[in-house]
Amino acid sequence: MSKRRNVRPVTFTADEWRQHQTEDDELRRQNHLLRTSLTDLHEKVRELETRLATQELEKDRRPPPPSWAKANVEKPPEGEAKKRGAKFGHAAHHRPPPPIVHETVDVTTPECPECGEDLGEPFAFDDHLVEAIIPGHVRVTRYRIGRYRCRTCKRVRRARLAPDIVPGTSRFSWGTHFLVGYWSLKGMTNSMIRDLLLSDYGLTLSVGVVDKILRRSAELFAPAYELLRLALKAGKQVNVDWTGWRVDGINHHLWDFISPDVKAAFFTVARSAGHKVPERVLGKRRPKAQVLNCDGATAFNALRGRKERCWVHFLRKAKDAQKGWEGPSDAPDWRGLRVAEKICRRVLEVAKWPEGAEKISEARRLKAWTRRWLRVERDGPEARALRKFWTKHWGELWWWAEAGVDAHNNIAEQGLRPHIAVKRKLSWGSRTNKGADRTALLASVIQTGKMQGLSLRELGTKVLQGQTNPFQFGAGPPAPA
Repeated sequence: MSKRRNVRPVTFTADEWRQHQTEDDELRRQNHLLRTSLTDLHEKVRELETRLATQELEKDRRPPPPSWAKANVEKPPEGEAKKRGAKFGHAAHHRPPPPIVHETVDVTTPECPECGEDLGEPFAFDDHLVEAIIPGHVRVTRYRIGRYRCRTCKRVRRARLAPDIVPGTSRFSWGTHFLVGYWSLKGMTNSMIRDLLLSDYGLTLSVGVVDKILRRSAELFAPAYELLRLALKAGKQVNVDWTGWRVDGINHHLWDFISPDVKAAFFTVARSAGHKVPERVLGKRRPKAQVLNCDGATAFNALRGRKERCWVHFLRKAKDAQKGWEGPSDAPDWRGLRVAEKICRRVLEVAKWPEGAEKISEARRLKAWTRRWLRVERDGPEARALRKFWTKHWGELWWWAEAGVDAHNNIAEQGLRPHIAVKRKLSWGSRTNKGADRTALLASVIQTGKMQGLSLRELGTKVLQGQTNPFQFGAGPPAPA
């Protein structure tokens, strides 16, 4: 029985009843939405907790690196950065003064800037050298070409300019042609050469004229270009490498063949990156005593004759494989890669020794050390790949000890570096096949001249004087300039 007093029945009108029902339905709907949202939030929190727990477990299961694997040294704070230059107390290093002083100017002051007293003549002078780069100037020479009438045949005859002054009817001398060719090989495009001639030399040329200048330079050295390919066949060591090159947007390859003992370099642009290019340049049957220094690319597997694989590439692979891994299953073979790195470093060191019994004895010890390394099964993918390559190409690893050649292919890579870092990044390769052949021709001539201590202008002067072979092939260091 209710203890309330005066309880009266509650009555609603029809409109009030419908209003209360509407409010109840709205509250039920909001309650359902809140319950659904709360359930979704609980699921997301549970999923995040599971993921974090899995990552922590994975981190704990990851094998730690050995004690001798050092982490990268963090950079010091900006305020504690090492001061540039020599250490305190060390002798200063200054650029040497120029050998020639073209003009001497005395700088004097008549009176004291503070009290205004007459200072008289200076008792000493302090030298301060100022080097100014003067923009190039164009020297214009007017050749008055005589015209004659022959008394015998009654015809008008015209004198001719010497062929070593200017090519044909061009307005630019051969020296200008050689300068533009050198700029082109240094990475400047035809538009950049045109702008430079206009800004620093006051010459207004079109891009087509610049292209004609490069074409004439290439035609002048065309016979010498073939001599370089023939000279490579006589080299005891030929370093070969290739890199990507584009011709009108189509992928090609820039090959270089450099022989340090012959002092010759040969470049060519080909569509292929296979063994047919070296066979076309050096021949399918190379001399028996010639060693081809190359990297581990599969393009060199089909080549006949002696081949020396680059140990610097092996060293780089062994070092890079020790830097880190993604998961426990990809952990590298730390001990095996470290031993392989030591073998590569020792091989590169011993290969520089002079020929003799000591070098032969150390090479035998390195061979035995490498054989012991190959007998052990390796775990990491990089170590297994290195072991597989050394086992398959064992006979191509030790010609540096038997034939006295380099144990690396750095010469070929350094020959391609200027074209990769400058020419290819600025001009994106060549526009036509003829332009690509022209680039390879000029690169061959300039690189060979650099190895022999000759500039492009000196080589061009020899060709214009009638020398079919302007180079100085032969062993030994480059001739002094």
